[in-house]
Amino acid sequence: MGEQQASNEVYIALQRQLYQEARLLSSEQYDDWLAMVSENIHYAMEMPQRRFREDKGHRVPDKTPIFNDDMAALMMRIGRFKTGFVWSENPINSIRHIVSNVEVFEAELAGQYKVYSVIEVHRSRLDAERKRLTAGREDIWQQTATGYQLIKRNAVLDDGVVLDSNINFFF
Repeated sequence: MGEQQASNEVYIALQRQLYQEARLLSSEQYDDWLAMVSENIHYAMEMPQRRFREDKGHRVPDKTPIFNDDMAALMMRIGRFKTGFVWSENPINSIRHIVSNVEVFEAELAGQYKVYSVIEVHRSRLDAERKRLTAGREDIWQQTATGYQLIKRNAVLDDGVVLDSNINFFF
């Protein structure tokens, strides 16, 4: 990787930001989370296609999109939770976000940083069945006058199928 590592100061600040983001998402403090997100956010998640290595055919894409959101879509998803009518979230799910393997590099534009991480989401629903989903994330965070803002996130789910009945949460 020919990428230039960010300074230790930036690395620690962005690592703290990711940990705070995980706490906010786990405790459903979505308005506070949105304050960390740029108005021009591109927030996407994909699922890899599982094929044999020797299958070089281009019949299907390498990845299948799960969601591809901008700020309006994120606000709509969060607005659904506020209605109280999302049956799969009532009673409330127990959810925990765990972030690891954080790497921070200088991005092409000054004041922007490419951040790689691994996210593990544990969810326990009413049926007491625990779900664990993991994904690799590639983010772009931008330094602003008020701190860092997420301007782009692309998460790639590690599983070839969604192992839960829904993904009513954020990565």
